[in-house]
Amino acid sequence: MAVWATVWATGLAVLVGCSGGPPSAPVRPSSEQDPKLASVEFGLVALGDVAWDGFTMPVVAGDASAIAVQVDSVPDWPTRLGTTDAPKRNAGTVAIHTVEPGGLGAARNLGPDLFLGRCWIDGNGGGALIEEPQAGGARRLGVMSPLDGSVQWLLDDGATNAGAWINGHGDRIMVTWCRRAPGARSWSVEQAAFERIREWWLPCADGAGPSIAPVDGVEWSGPSLVDGVLTAIQVRDGVLRAAAFDASPARSEPAPLQTAVLSMRGTRELAWQCVNALGPTCTSGSTSLLYHPRFSRMATWDPRINEAPTLLPEGTTGMIQCGRHCLWTSSDRVWACSGPTPDPARRVLVAEGTWILLHAQGTSALLARPNGRSLRIYRLTFAPPRSA
Repeated sequence: MAVWATVWATGLAVLVGCSGGPPSAPVRPSSEQDPKLASVEFGLVALGDVAWDGFTMPVVAGDASAIAVQVDSVPDWPTRLGTTDAPKRNAGTVAIHTVEPGGLGAARNLGPDLFLGRCWIDGNGGGALIEEPQAGGARRLGVMSPLDGSVQWLLDDGATNAGAWINGHGDRIMVTWCRRAPGARSWSVEQAAFERIREWWLPCADGAGPSIAPVDGVEWSGPSLVDGVLTAIQVRDGVLRAAAFDASPARSEPAPLQTAVLSMRGTRELAWQCVNALGPTCTSGSTSLLYHPRFSRMATWDPRINEAPTLLPEGTTGMIQCGRHCLWTSSDRVWACSGPTPDPARRVLVAEGTWILLHAQGTSALLARPNGRSLRIYRLTFAPPRSA
């Protein structure tokens, strides 16, 4: 499974203004780089500009046919995190653009009280996951169609439903999310299945998965479920941890696998930044990708094998697998190398400046270059390796 991630949150990364763009012609590594990589060639083509709130990570369809962007958003953390019963109004606007071979389609906007979620539901009835804060602190969760911008609400029960992750299996999806009951302070982690029947997503009768019950003084954020492994960020007694559970459907409740300390000064804001600012967090199998605040870089974690996350190279702010290549970002560079993980000893410079890695499919990827309150979207394509 291809993944993307780029840290973008207050205190974690600072975007600077940029002008101009890279050439659209194929690019060759310079003679100063590893000669073993001289056959790595790629093209980088600008597709167009989109309005952006300067904060929220865009979300891309699995087939790269559309991109959802947070156009504007309210800056206060309680509304964003769902920790207040009096959320600010006009919380945000979401736009969806189609991605064509020659550029981007016109925006389909929806708002004014929407937050863009962490993932995209593929297939019929799919679209961008969105959240809508409501009066009294409730938050409902739905799917925004790329066809006409309409929304189907999946969770609308008067509770605060936030930070959802969705796995798709044909006409059936599994939703994993954080839930705060009306009037409560503590959060639980829930799972529920929905199936596509004609034009609607409907709850499955057998769709409830094992959940993590709320506990006073425990905060949860950024859950995801991959191959029966549930991972989430936990804040307890000021300590920030990554926590993993065996959440196989046969279990009545998740069984702890591993925990890893990320920071001794944890807050719910920092927990949000570790995962929600990254987009999809799974690489393959049960391996997760997260931002490690103690070391200020990305890390991978397979809780079935490793007790602690494995740090990526110093300064790494994002990583994406693109075919047999790996792309990764620092604060002012995009690099590429052959293989599944960043390798500074065998890297090729793709572009300078601040970039966001969005999505990969086959030998092509979508990247974005921020410029104030807009993003310029690019398509990068790797050329086939040259014959020896």
